[in-house]
Amino acid sequence: MRVLLLLFLLTGCHAFSPAPPPATMLPQTFRTEAGSHEMADQWWRDLQSPELNSLMDEAFRSAPDMRTALARLEQARATAEKTGSALWPSLDGSADAVKSWVKPDAANLVESEAYGLGLAASYELDLWGRVRALRQADLSEVQASAFDLRTIALSLSGEIAEAWISLCSAREQLAVLDAQQRTNSDILSTLELRFANSLASALDVLQQREAIAETATRISPLQAEVTRLENRLNLLAGNAPGTLDFSAATHLPEALPLPATGLPADLLRDRPDIRASWQRLLEAGWNLAAAEADRMPALRLTGKFEQNGDELNRIFDNWLANLAASLTAPILDGGSRRAEVKRQEAIRDERLASYEKTVFTALSEVDTGVNTILKQIELLDALAMQHDAAQAALGSARIRYQYGVVTYDTALSLLLKLQQLDRTAIQARASLLISQTGLCRALGKGWRSAFPLTSSNSKPELP
Repeated sequence: MRVLLLLFLLTGCHAFSPAPPPATMLPQTFRTEAGSHEMADQWWRDLQSPELNSLMDEAFRSAPDMRTALARLEQARATAEKTGSALWPSLDGSADAVKSWVKPDAANLVESEAYGLGLAASYELDLWGRVRALRQADLSEVQASAFDLRTIALSLSGEIAEAWISLCSAREQLAVLDAQQRTNSDILSTLELRFANSLASALDVLQQREAIAETATRISPLQAEVTRLENRLNLLAGNAPGTLDFSAATHLPEALPLPATGLPADLLRDRPDIRASWQRLLEAGWNLAAAEADRMPALRLTGKFEQNGDELNRIFDNWLANLAASLTAPILDGGSRRAEVKRQEAIRDERLASYEKTVFTALSEVDTGVNTILKQIELLDALAMQHDAAQAALGSARIRYQYGVVTYDTALSLLLKLQQLDRTAIQARASLLISQTGLCRALGKGWRSAFPLTSSNSKPELP
């Protein structure tokens, strides 16, 4: 009766729970708006490359980084399941059999047998919510690990797209260099013919040969870059070097449409790294609540049921059962539990600072990405104007050279400048595409197609 009265009094105990984290102040809008196009989650399909689309699908299925994140998610789920098992009573069974021999001096041998079966149960009443808090902390870690997996999918899509764009850029530059070498060789043949007819100097021929050699020095590094990028793409997809065929990646695609950036608050929903950081902040709060509950008394119930006998058929004739309740409370622990509370408070403060940094980093990436894209578009326009001017100047210089008005140095320098502008334009277009892929990643595009949320509410769900 006294035990029941004690249980009745303790059931009114208040379970510890974490305080809500403070809200992070966000700007109402971004400083610069890129465009109005509503970008799809699989934004890379706008690049119109079936090869890139299949590469993305394969990477989401079998990339080593994805498999690593999946394994970590399973670890977190198992840990949460293990912690939650403490909310249920434990029951252990036992069975034993003993046979003994005794031979007194000058007496017959005496044999005896004993058999027993038993059940032992134990259960801790979670009066202060310690076990529930630990379980909630582990569940938050499961959610965080799920969003870590989506963050890797987000990063992987951007890395593959950047490497593929760089591969297209390198191959297009090689094609331009090959065409420029043919042009330079044709000019050299013309100069040699003019030199044979005393219409050009030996210096003109030597300068053109030097231009051909200078152009050739640019080919080998680009060829090495092509091999490196192919290996990079194979590695990102989880393959050995040379496994995949990238022969279709020869030309840069058209630039993506400028996406609408939306509102800064949208990043809290669309960026999986922000949601993972938020879940770890919640986890720290629950761990703090568990540390505070651990300083309170604990009530444990134990029960035992035993049956024994000296013969197997009589084992159920004799039984013993007992039920006990014990209340334990910390008195002296050298300040260990108080120190654990302080440690968990510091961890919560650390997670809060980390969460705010993650949010501000996302805002910075979007703002920087928009500004970079707009400036890169201005650069491409300026390069196009410079290219037209250089081409007109080269045409004029060639005519004046044929009439002996200017030396070949003038025509050659304009030719080399025009060829460099052709290669620079390719690099600038690739930089624009890479900046656009970076903005898509900064906006949180590219993970829902692989690991969508199972509901539309604000609470993160597992994949």
